[in-house]
Amino acid sequence: MKKLISLILAAGFVCFNLAATARADNAATELFQKYLANGRIGEADEQLLAMAAKATNNADAQLGLGLVRSARAFEKLSQSLYKYGFGSKSDGYEMLLGRGSSEIAKNYNPEPVTYEQFRGILATFIADLDSADKALAAVGDKPAKLKVDLSVAGFDWNGDGTVGPEDHIGRAFADTNENGEPLPFIVGFDTADAKWLQGYDNLLMAVAKAWLSHDFSESWNSSFSVVFPRAVSTMSEANGKGAEEETMFGLNKAQADDIADAITLLHTIRWPVADKAMWGEVRDHLKKVIVLNRETWALIDKETDDDHEWLPGPKQKSGVLPSFDVTPERIQAWLAVLSQFEAALDGKILVPHWRFDKGINLAKVFDDPKPFDLVLWITGPAAVPYLQDGPAMSNGEWRQITNIFEGNFAAYAFYFN
Repeated sequence: MKKLISLILAAGFVCFNLAATARADNAATELFQKYLANGRIGEADEQLLAMAAKATNNADAQLGLGLVRSARAFEKLSQSLYKYGFGSKSDGYEMLLGRGSSEIAKNYNPEPVTYEQFRGILATFIADLDSADKALAAVGDKPAKLKVDLSVAGFDWNGDGTVGPEDHIGRAFADTNENGEPLPFIVGFDTADAKWLQGYDNLLMAVAKAWLSHDFSESWNSSFSVVFPRAVSTMSEANGKGAEEETMFGLNKAQADDIADAITLLHTIRWPVADKAMWGEVRDHLKKVIVLNRETWALIDKETDDDHEWLPGPKQKSGVLPSFDVTPERIQAWLAVLSQFEAALDGKILVPHWRFDKGINLAKVFDDPKPFDLVLWITGPAAVPYLQDGPAMSNGEWRQITNIFEGNFAAYAFYFN
């Protein structure tokens, strides 16, 4: 996920350069380098917006604007999470998430954060993604092409106003030479990729709205210090000190607290719907992702070039991620999965549950929402109000489709969106 985010962010920076130099002189390149070095995406947004406004058919500028705004959404989110110390619980946090969590940029002097402030972060993320979605939608089906080198990009993850070696995101995905410097990583973003990124923006809006449409204050007050060490909550006010004092099983208090908070979080995920209209918008975004995905593959099918493709078609061999073999069979299998998912969202087919012979009408889950209880959904009782007889996708059909991806369905789903 971090690699994909890095690619999107880098594309946003570099696309500004390409869109500008296509219609300006070398001064635009120098200006871009300043933005790149200082991590000033907001100024790139302003310049691209002005460029697109001067010529409504400037699809390159619109593509660059959409990429920059997608990058800006992630930048603001990561800076907010860093500000409040997301993932800074050190030993206890790493013990829960594994050693890979040590790669998270940690702020060991975070600011306090309230429940309402965190909801505000989610709301801002949704608004920023919506802005990016609108910019990308303006590309439409017009030809657009931005050939970029993502290896040169830097990003200010922690919002300190500088871009140091730790912020050079090009190193996250580009190969390096014998001196450790990143080699060029060229990508030719085009109109189909605008649809692809638009789909991802909508998918992330669906996730954020699914969360924000529920009241998770009980979980916040009882257990969210496991991810925000200075979360302002009733539990944090009552909890004792003595982080180094040994408790049961040879753990210090900080580690024991993290385990207790994780168990409490699982127990308190029984969130009532606070905004039914927003919950309904989750389904709208998911259906839009499906539409955009179909449009993406239709545009790819019409492409005649083969130039460092981000998402190549079966006839294009110059894909930038050669480990993903895009074949006609895999595209058709993916589109079949989307059709099944769309039918489930509309209640035309049912979603199976391991415990019942009947299936779940997913449309009713959106139309008549009950409090979301994770444990009861897994064990079955939460699904009972939505059970009915009817056609459901069988395990055999699912295996037949996923076998086409040779055991890598999850990776292809993440790539294809």
